[in-house]
Amino acid sequence: MTDKVPRYRKLVESIAKLGDDQAKLITTDRYKLMYHYFIRCASLTSAVILLVENGYLAAAFASEKSVIDAMLNGLYIGYVASDQEIEHSIELALKGRCTGHSGMKKRAQLVDKAIRSRNSSLSGMFENIVKLAGERLNEFGHGGLLSTALDLKNLEPEVANKVLAETALALYLFIANVFLLENLDISSLETLQREFSETRA
Repeated sequence: MTDKVPRYRKLVESIAKLGDDQAKLITTDRYKLMYHYFIRCASLTSAVILLVENGYLAAAFASEKSVIDAMLNGLYIGYVASDQEIEHSIELALKGRCTGHSGMKKRAQLVDKAIRSRNSSLSGMFENIVKLAGERLNEFGHGGLLSTALDLKNLEPEVANKVLAETALALYLFIANVFLLENLDISSLETLQREFSETRA
C-alpha cells in the first residue's frame, strides 16, 4: 500500500522518545497530565500506522480524530485550563464519571489564543485542524460514501501517505508547541522536522 510505513514509524518513535526525555524534567502535576496526553497521542498515532500497514484506511482516517483530540486536550490542560477546572475533572474521574469534552472547537480557539499570547510568532492553527478532523470523522467514522471506497485494495500510495503524514504532524505539533512555549533547545526538534519533511516528500 505504501513503502513509507517504516519511516513514519521510526519518526513517531523519535518524537515519542524526545517527549519522554523532556518528561524527566517535569515537576508540576499540570505538566504531568499534559505528558499523559502526549503518551496517548503517540500511542494513537502508532495505532494509525498499524491500521495503514494492514490496509484499514477508513479506520485509520477515522482514528485521526482521536489523535487530534489527544493533542488538543493535552495543550489545553497544559496552557489553558485553570487549576480549579483540572481539579474538578480529576474529582469526576475518581468518581467514575465522564470527563470528556465535546466542544473541541471552543477548546481549539482557547488554545490558539493562549499560544498566541505566550508567543506572538506562533499563529493559531488548531481551530482549523479540529474542523478538518471533525469532517474526517463524519466521513470515515460514520460510513460516508468515500469511506467505502477506502476498502478498495488498489488505491494509490498517496492515500495512505496522507493519513500517515497528518497524524505524525499532529504528534509533532504537540511537542513543537511545548518546546517553543517553554523556550527549550530546539535543535533536536529541528532534526525531527527535517526527518518529517524528508519522509513526507
